[in-house]
Amino acid sequence: MMSEKNRYIDKLDDWKSEYLPRLEKSRIYLSLKEDCAHTDVEVTALIENAVAYSIQRTKTIIKHMGEYTLHDDVHLFRVLYLMERLLSKDTIDSLSIPERMLLILSAFFHDIGMAPDEREVVTWQKIWDVIPDIEDETEQDLFDQFKRFYTARPEQQEIIEWLTEQGKNAEISVIKSYWVTQFIRQTHADRAREIIDKDWNGKIVYRDTDLTVELANICHSHNEDAVKLLEFDKNYLCGSNTYACLPLVGIILRLADILDFDAKRTPAILYSHLYVRNPVSIKEWEKHRAIENWEINTETIQFSTKCTHPAIEASIHEFCNLIDQELSVCNNIISSLNEFNKSRSRNISIKLPFKVNREKIETKRNIYNQPIYTYRDTKFNLSKRQVIDLLMGTKLYGNPEIALRELLQNSIDACLLRQAQEVKWKNIYVPEITVKYYSEGKDEILEVSDNGTGMDQYIIDNYYSKVGSSFYKSTDFFNLKSESNADFTPTSRFGIGILSCFMVADTLIVDTKRKYAPDESGNAINVTVEGQDSIFWIKPSKRTNAGTTTKLILRKTRHPWDKMSDDDFIKSVENVVPNPPLKINIETSKQKKVRDENSFREVTAEALKDYSWAENENIRTFEISIEKPENGIIGSAIAAVLESQGKPMKKIDLSSINIIVEGENYTLDKRLWLSENSIKQDSHSITVNDEGGISKDSSTSGLTTSKSRFSLHGIEIPTTLFPESWRMKTSQVKIKWPFPLILVVDICGNRDLDLNSPRTEIIMSEKWMSFEEELAFIICSGIANAVTNDYWKELKAILIEETNNDLFLRGLNKVIVE
Repeated sequence: MMSEKNRYIDKLDDWKSEYLPRLEKSRIYLSLKEDCAHTDVEVTALIENAVAYSIQRTKTIIKHMGEYTLHDDVHLFRVLYLMERLLSKDTIDSLSIPERMLLILSAFFHDIGMAPDEREVVTWQKIWDVIPDIEDETEQDLFDQFKRFYTARPEQQEIIEWLTEQGKNAEISVIKSYWVTQFIRQTHADRAREIIDKDWNGKIVYRDTDLTVELANICHSHNEDAVKLLEFDKNYLCGSNTYACLPLVGIILRLADILDFDAKRTPAILYSHLYVRNPVSIKEWEKHRAIENWEINTETIQFSTKCTHPAIEASIHEFCNLIDQELSVCNNIISSLNEFNKSRSRNISIKLPFKVNREKIETKRNIYNQPIYTYRDTKFNLSKRQVIDLLMGTKLYGNPEIALRELLQNSIDACLLRQAQEVKWKNIYVPEITVKYYSEGKDEILEVSDNGTGMDQYIIDNYYSKVGSSFYKSTDFFNLKSESNADFTPTSRFGIGILSCFMVADTLIVDTKRKYAPDESGNAINVTVEGQDSIFWIKPSKRTNAGTTTKLILRKTRHPWDKMSDDDFIKSVENVVPNPPLKINIETSKQKKVRDENSFREVTAEALKDYSWAENENIRTFEISIEKPENGIIGSAIAAVLESQGKPMKKIDLSSINIIVEGENYTLDKRLWLSENSIKQDSHSITVNDEGGISKDSSTSGLTTSKSRFSLHGIEIPTTLFPESWRMKTSQVKIKWPFPLILVVDICGNRDLDLNSPRTEIIMSEKWMSFEEELAFIICSGIANAVTNDYWKELKAILIEETNNDLFLRGLNKVIVE
């Protein structure tokens, strides 16, 4: 079968009339052609073949992607022209033939991965089919790649579901196209490498030196951090006394690419306007991206445009910020290259501007010379001090013990993620967490350490240090979860918990090392934070194993564990993690205790009984073991119903006596009755008052009242499932069943619930409704299995009559007795 390269080269003559005149406008190409005219004509032929190939390849870009456009040959030529604007004529002429050759080839090959085959795009779009029709293994691999990308962005799925409910099919099409395009953009550098390897391996040659790998690495580098260029060879030998400075080629490529306003990117500002009330079309962005006029040379970078929408203007400024950042990094690298070249007597000195001149980025004006809108870079911003006050105050984190819970749940998530990775790598791994409370000199220390995935500088910069940016809600996490087939629901989800540490400590010390692969870990780092407003003090660490240790130097004033006995501290940790999914060591200066996944069996509903649950001949209790890990629910329960003479009752009159005192008739009685979440007793009696008269008294009391101890993925939720109405917050859940219940439950596996920000309360949602219905089914099944069919029928009729809770009734009606 003829390769794509050969098919394109067969059409070389057809394309010469189109691309050669444009190529010959390039100073780099003309300079190269002149120097190769006598001894290296094969280089010119290679360039022409490569340009023909890339142009034809870009013309195969898929056309059925809504209003989104990818790259074409216009962008490729523009990158080439921008390259020479960044290099003076003298500099271009002083570059070696391999350097000029790599500059041209990288301009035309760096985005070749933006042109996937039509089959690839069609396969990716099957992610939205109810039953995807996958034809073979190759298509399955393509489908799985995009599935991992898309499932790592659950918020986008929610957007599409919402638009579907609204019947907004056009908007759905735009969003779907956007994410296919984003996938192409995100993976295009890797795809470019694959294409170069497939069609050009061994063909990118200067004399006897094969530069295919170097070209592939340069093309790939434009999608990586610029600092990676420092790893490239500054003086790559290409023949006798002929060298190529590979970092220089990489710098010029990435700057020329981004100066064409990096057409691979759609700004976040613009994306937020795609399907709002006043949407901004991607076509409109593409039009402005072209820019009316620009001046780019070694002294100045200036863009001139008149914007028609504030999102467009903000996007252009956003890109200028990005260009400024690139210029800053690249100028630093260039300085090192200039020094390097001086020591080798190469007369190459590269000079670049330091910032973009934005004076001519303006708002479009109407015929009366008035701006069509007022541009201000105004959007929602958070006041750091006020947010921290909110988080640290009683409004959110009212209980300072939450600091321990936040540290433990972070460690648990890190261990579960590493466990999934180690299983994939076929390594033996035993997850373990240690909680210590001890003295160090005059300081009291709370320390939580784990052997989980650990952190590196990237995680610290992008998640750990950013309030509200949770790693476990990020695409980075979902990508890792997908790659490792991790099957757990993280408990860390809001990205604000670490600040709770400053409720109990003024200094936070983190020692960490990240695990990347079976035999690869990041550099160990030590981070000290002295207060929530402190600059992070980052130092190298001597840590050898992956994982994280967090030390809180507790405040000298009273903290939650101050004056606690060793037993009390151990108990407080056990309360935070009633059902840990892994081994947790709890240590004080005098005691040690281990808690693991088997410890939850010791925590039963029986332990929550109080005096109100004393034995009563008219109250029948049912002990129910809940072992439904496949449904995400484990624990135990005790339910109580009224019973008289072996039959269920909704109320029982225990006694009624009429007595006459001083000629007046009094009725004395007592009754029990089923109520919401309790069995109550009321009575009427008489007493002699201080004046010797008779007083009538009536009283109501709860004999058995519902209680709960609840945890989510092993971590305690400290509020009851049976709150008094006056204590309930908006959207907080409450179980309202027609009988009392003691409940000790952990939600595990893939079942999850929605929580408020401090993770102290469960919020009403579809997840809760599904859980309550399933719980009602489990409890009612436990009761039904303990009684006769006739008893159950009578009790069921009473329960239906005594409640209007639809979730309970649905669970109740699912119970089938034989």
